[in-house]
Amino acid sequence: MVDLDPNLVPVAILMFGIFAGSLGAMLGLGGGVLMIIFLLLALNIPAHQAVALSLIAVIASSSMAGSVYIKDRMTNLRLAMVLEAFTVSGAVAGAFLALSLPVSAIQALLGCVLFYTSITMFKEREAECFESLGSGTLDGEFYDERACATVKYRVRNLEVGAVASLIAGAVSGIVGIGGGVIKVPIMNLVMKIPIKAAAATSNFMVGVTAAASAVIYFQSGLIDLHLAGPTILGIMVGAYVGTRLLARSRSVVLRKVLAVVLAFFGAILLLKAGGLLAW
Repeated sequence: MVDLDPNLVPVAILMFGIFAGSLGAMLGLGGGVLMIIFLLLALNIPAHQAVALSLIAVIASSSMAGSVYIKDRMTNLRLAMVLEAFTVSGAVAGAFLALSLPVSAIQALLGCVLFYTSITMFKEREAECFESLGSGTLDGEFYDERACATVKYRVRNLEVGAVASLIAGAVSGIVGIGGGVIKVPIMNLVMKIPIKAAAATSNFMVGVTAAASAVIYFQSGLIDLHLAGPTILGIMVGAYVGTRLLARSRSVVLRKVLAVVLAFFGAILLLKAGGLLAW
């Protein structure tokens, strides 16, 4: 834990928020994964308050990045609406469950989620782009700025995506990460959606998911409004930067670096949950 002057805590959150928002927008994670690690481990903010702030960060990131991706026609809105019905249901249930869980349980669950994310990011590759074989309602296309070509794709395994979205929503409500860490790999690897379209669609969905959970935390008085301001500002600035970087890069190296970081912090959280490490 970093011993900061209380007056510098909002500044630290603002600066880290820019970094987290940028990576979150590029990878479709919403910034919540990195933000909650920082709040818990660096600033030692109580777990439930950290989750609440992280959800606020996800909403801010989604609002900024989601609007840009929709304008660029990278977001598959029809697919997002279908999957979001399952995600929101899971998010509300997860939020109620989280309020009754001990801190160690939240840390252990988050550690497991981070390990899962790390493994999927190492395995993840640029999805092959198949021309749509039909006129399916959920099929999509977008213009890839880096490839200078229009990419068409067909959505597959919708049932698996729906179940994964329900689980992602529950995880989001419990640990405040928006659910993108589950949805992006599932959409890319299982539903065969190109990674850029998956990230853009996830960015749109995670904000709605986080908002459903954040209402529960707000009613419980767990959102620190003094820290919410710099969180929102930092995340939104970073999210805008991330949207511009995504269009120009493959993000392969960045994804693997982030996977290492997430695995490290996943181990830290599991050790803390087991009482083997005091940070």
